[in-house]
Amino acid sequence: MVKMKLNYYNVNNFGDALNPLIFYKLLPNFFDNEPSTEFFGIGSIIGENMKKFKRKIIFSSGFAYGKAPVIDSSFEMVCVRGPLSAKALKIEKELAITDGAALLREFNFPSLRKDYAFSFMPHFESEKKYPWKTLCAEIGINYVSPTADPMFIIDEILKSKVVVAEAMHFAIVADVLRVPWIAVKAYPGINDFKWHDWTQSLDMVYKPESLASLFEEASLDKKLRQKTANKLPAFVYSAMARSYVGYQDLYLKDATVRKFKKITNVAPQLSKDRDLNVKVGDLLEKLEVIKNRHKKHCYDNA
Repeated sequence: MVKMKLNYYNVNNFGDALNPLIFYKLLPNFFDNEPSTEFFGIGSIIGENMKKFKRKIIFSSGFAYGKAPVIDSSFEMVCVRGPLSAKALKIEKELAITDGAALLREFNFPSLRKDYAFSFMPHFESEKKYPWKTLCAEIGINYVSPTADPMFIIDEILKSKVVVAEAMHFAIVADVLRVPWIAVKAYPGINDFKWHDWTQSLDMVYKPESLASLFEEASLDKKLRQKTANKLPAFVYSAMARSYVGYQDLYLKDATVRKFKKITNVAPQLSKDRDLNVKVGDLLEKLEVIKNRHKKHCYDNA
């Protein structure tokens, strides 16, 4: 009997948490606890670290970090997130479809009242750096944490007229649910490659509005220690962090509030209905390919 594991970046983060929500429903009876085959779904998870897995199925995953792996016979390349992933992996461009979160189009979500003019989600690493929730409350924008329950987040998207996204999957799911979105970027660590990969898959562009990189004292203290390898006394880091946060609160915070308000006047994006529907259809066809190739596995686990 073939054994298969759903493999994804298992952290408390919205995009990654979509994997079990989508694939346990659309590929029932496929996954067990002792795998000999790894199924890679949503996320920028294609990398050299895959060498350790004997057999891997790639479905809508993306490449974004490090060195691209050599695609050999241990890979079953069903499809990838976008054209940049296909090019980096040196595979057929026809295998570039779109992010697997587009399959949420197949779910019957209820229509909800539009309670929020705008909702904002930072990247899950950005949330650790600064209390963006407090800033959003000051501006009057609904804040959505990337660590919240995925079904709650989906409801918050459905209740929004427009979403403002530093977290890519907040924009992706909004697009799937036909909620217009605006991309923003507050920290240089945000990966532009994966955004371009996804947006190009649906004939869109990634031109994020820039926000200042804001920090709370503890996160800045940690950042300074990491950059200087803890070579300075602890009180020096504390003083530097406290001093910068004081400057930030006096000058940068108000500028960020003003910029955020301007961003709400930016024209949001939304992919064309036809483009999205074609891509969802392509993903569903690829799921059928997987089911047919591994039907014995399904029957054995039914």
